[in-house]
Amino acid sequence: MYEMRAESTVGRGELIWHVIRKDVAPSALCGRFLAQVSPTALLAQIEAAAERYCPSCMTAFSSAVRSHGR
Repeated sequence: MYEMRAESTVGRGELIWHVIRKDVAPSALCGRFLAQVSPTALLAQIEAAAERYCPSCMTAFSSAVRSHGR
């Protein structure tokens, strides 16, 4: 299973959403280690920031879905 997790970018006022595998330590498909953030802190960051998706994670996730369907 996969899930999305947001990472705050310090000083840039944005969140980058990464894809992580739930059965692996909290590292994104792009290779970044993602620190655990409390839901309350994350909610405050989401409301105050622009959001975007990590292109490397999205490419890796797309490849994983395509290969699973074969």
